[in-house]
Amino acid sequence: MALARVALGIATTVCVCAQANAAAQISAGAYNWNSELEGTVASGAAALDLDDDLGFGYSRQTGAMLQLQHAAALLPQVSLRYLSLRENSQALPGQSLAFDSETFPAGQPLHSDLELGILDGTLYYAFPQEHGLRLDAGLTVRNLDGELILESNSRQGQQAIEDTLPQLHLAAHYPFRLLSDNAYLGAEVNGVYLKDDQVTDFTLKAGWRSDFLFGVEVGFNQMFVKLDDDSDSAIDLKFGGPYLALTLNF
Repeated sequence: MALARVALGIATTVCVCAQANAAAQISAGAYNWNSELEGTVASGAAALDLDDDLGFGYSRQTGAMLQLQHAAALLPQVSLRYLSLRENSQALPGQSLAFDSETFPAGQPLHSDLELGILDGTLYYAFPQEHGLRLDAGLTVRNLDGELILESNSRQGQQAIEDTLPQLHLAAHYPFRLLSDNAYLGAEVNGVYLKDDQVTDFTLKAGWRSDFLFGVEVGFNQMFVKLDDDSDSAIDLKFGGPYLALTLNF
């Protein structure tokens, strides 16, 4: 595996908040950035390294979110998030590669396409603490839908990436008043560890919102996807990196 490279994703997030009264708020946003991509894939043979064998290094990642926050104590807060990862690569294998019952010969150009969509639905409860700290706990249902395609001359191999999993959702939000009344720190994790499937992600962030429309957030996001369907097919992906987000709030 090549040495890990640091990917800096620059995202522009626009949040639109509709507030019918002081007890409910709807927010939406979107971002686009580049993330580091590592891992292995296997389909009927030995695992292929995304970097060393297939030539992947970074991937384009886009996302959108929708969130409902309210003051009703018995009803959960609601959050939806969609992430799309898409990248292609060119490689010239130094040895023959086996994938999806096909053998791709050494020395022949190999083209790879990776697409993965991730849809999260989260229901959580917020628990206010002292000094402005807020802890969130709930359940996320994550759907993964994508595929990896390898092509070389007349040969083609394909592997689907499909699963739906429940995950534990935990988060913390803290106002960082030592810096500014509008500054904050945050952390979030979603995860599930089953016998064959392990999918988790975490985010660490720090941000600031002005009294008007604009704000800024910096952070680090990392996601791990490991799927094994009890056959010869397996996916083990790791992607993410630091990001800078500009926010607009109404």
